[in-house]
Amino acid sequence: MASKVLVIGLAVSLAGQIQAFGPPAEASGTGCALIVSGPPRSSSFDGAAQAFGAPGTPYNPATTCITYEAVNAAFESAKNAENYRQKPGKFSSADVGALGTVIHETSRYLAKQYGLSKDAVANGLPLIDTTKTNVENYCPPFLMTPKCKVERYRTIEGLCNNLNMPHWGASMHGHHRFLPPDYADGISAPRVSVTGYPLPSARLVSTNVHIGDEPHDHAVTLILVAWGQYIDHDITLSAEVKDPVTKKTPRCCDGSTHKNCLPIEIPDYDPFYRQYNQKCMNFVRSHPGLRFNCRLGPLESFNLITSYLDAGTTYSNSLEKLHELRSFEGGELKMLPLFEEKFRMKHLLPLKLEEPDEGCIRPSEEVYCFLSGDPRVNEQTVLAMLHTVFAREHNRIAKELSKVNPHWSDETLFQEVKLIIGAIQQHITFNEFLPMVLGREVMEKHNLMLLKDGYMDGYDANINPSVATGFTSAAFRFGHSLLPSEIERWSKTHRYVGSQHLSGMLLQPYDLYKEGWADAYLMGMTNQVAQALDDSITPEVQNHLFQEPGKKWGLDLAALNIQRGRDHGIPSYNKYREWCNLPVIKRFDDLLGYMSNKTVAAYARTYSSPDDIDLWSAGISEISLPGSMVGPTFACIIGKQFHNFKFGDRFWFENGGWPSSFTLEQLNEIRKVKLSRMLCDNGDDIDSVQVYAMVLPDHEINPRVPCKSGILRSIDFSKWKDASYHAQPGFFQG
Repeated sequence: MASKVLVIGLAVSLAGQIQAFGPPAEASGTGCALIVSGPPRSSSFDGAAQAFGAPGTPYNPATTCITYEAVNAAFESAKNAENYRQKPGKFSSADVGALGTVIHETSRYLAKQYGLSKDAVANGLPLIDTTKTNVENYCPPFLMTPKCKVERYRTIEGLCNNLNMPHWGASMHGHHRFLPPDYADGISAPRVSVTGYPLPSARLVSTNVHIGDEPHDHAVTLILVAWGQYIDHDITLSAEVKDPVTKKTPRCCDGSTHKNCLPIEIPDYDPFYRQYNQKCMNFVRSHPGLRFNCRLGPLESFNLITSYLDAGTTYSNSLEKLHELRSFEGGELKMLPLFEEKFRMKHLLPLKLEEPDEGCIRPSEEVYCFLSGDPRVNEQTVLAMLHTVFAREHNRIAKELSKVNPHWSDETLFQEVKLIIGAIQQHITFNEFLPMVLGREVMEKHNLMLLKDGYMDGYDANINPSVATGFTSAAFRFGHSLLPSEIERWSKTHRYVGSQHLSGMLLQPYDLYKEGWADAYLMGMTNQVAQALDDSITPEVQNHLFQEPGKKWGLDLAALNIQRGRDHGIPSYNKYREWCNLPVIKRFDDLLGYMSNKTVAAYARTYSSPDDIDLWSAGISEISLPGSMVGPTFACIIGKQFHNFKFGDRFWFENGGWPSSFTLEQLNEIRKVKLSRMLCDNGDDIDSVQVYAMVLPDHEINPRVPCKSGILRSIDFSKWKDASYHAQPGFFQG
């Protein structure tokens, strides 16, 4: 049961003034939904009610009382203005977006009627108990408090991970925030300059700051970049808006008047697009989301998937989609065995037969993309290859467990393999990926180091593991700086054999149908050096992202990142520096020492004030911390978020004492696993790979070793034999 949060006198400072917000005590009988400190400001509705002597709305010279009646009136007005009609049955993302719009428009009515500050809108209105208003009649059941039981396996939607706050981290819920949103009007309008004028075009920021040389990192391999994208797709998926008629993304530069259009202006003197006479880049805002109990407040984006590192990329966070992926035989996933005999290739992912053009550029109607747990599987070829590796690993483990426990049913086998795959993903992320990204000092600061033995005794039910917008829409997009212009293929003997332009591989993963190419990409990912994490972006994604056939230009990933941050109300770089206890930048020259002289000069000629600089742009431009790939601001945000993922997840693989917990023997087996072992086991014909696949091979500190040498240790699945002794009764009934 979710605990009620009654915050009386929540103090928040704004422009040197202190305001307090709080719902009234339940027994007070005041009729107030929210009390805001300061001189009373009544809405027209409350004023009329008081004039006729309505009970429950007393005058208080020190506070403003926002009544439940006023909330209902604002909600009805917003509903009518948006022409909203309640839909029966299951809520789609578009349905959530429609109601989410009504909710933040309700907040706009209240803000106007009561003269509320941005602070009161962001921190006060969400305290109103909407279950006591008409909003409750429209709020979908999945946003209301569920009944939770302690189970061995995660719920597919992520509900009830936290038994006190069962919606934390669940799919179809609003993103978390480390800082209140920064909207120009306090409700939904994108951020503006501190001068009051619009911020510079996101494309102008991209071309002024993020065009440059492409030095190599000389340490990490491309598979680190692919892994980062893979786990990013496990923790966040914002709901995309589709045109209700065409069912496609609205074309905001072709005359569309869709209310979610926020196109990016391309300056007349753009160094690339001017040669094609392009003045506008398509951009559509995310669907608005809903908070728990459909609480009020500013516009909030929402997450279609769970925030947990739960291998949703492989299994999805939708029960219907999961059923589509399962074979329901031997605990395995469906695969495509088409090339097994002819080319000696292991199984590929199944074909995406429904809506085959969604997320794909198909050369003909006979060619299909792949189906996996995440709809973005086909975004680029090496990402599709990682999905393939995990699906193969699932089926490989299912076969091993069925040998150890032949009495287990399909359901038991599937759920137990899913539990192991989730643990492997968490282990590799914290044992191989994060140490390279953050470095040991940052890892220790945020308590991200994994244990060598024993259980972790650190689960904290007060930590919200939900993914935060500042992380997902800015900080964790640092990998876009690491992308190379070309993706290399290497042989099993670790020799370069060829490469493809990155832009030509986006939404077109068809190389994996070719004999030997799957392994060639795996070998390429472990041998190709990534670009350095700096302010430069390859032209392949800065000018040619998702380029359509027959065109010579595409989109700009840097500009899209900046615009998405503004869409989601992400505060400025300076606000996050302050949150991270870093010195605030008062003059552009204060950036010297944190960024290169060239970058500082570029910001000075692009923005009106240091307070205007966008978080993603500045975050990738910071000079890296010693031993880390990222600078201090992104290290702070990423460290905090992964701390929450680890300590706010009741199903974290190191936790003991729960029905979901592994035995110590099983946990020690999982601790053996390295990504290199998975590549050996799930490539078609891989002979050797370096011990740590995300780091370039070095004959002394990271040597290539034969897959069959025993150095890359495998899980001993005998530790799972008759595992029912440590679980709740009934879980292992075959």
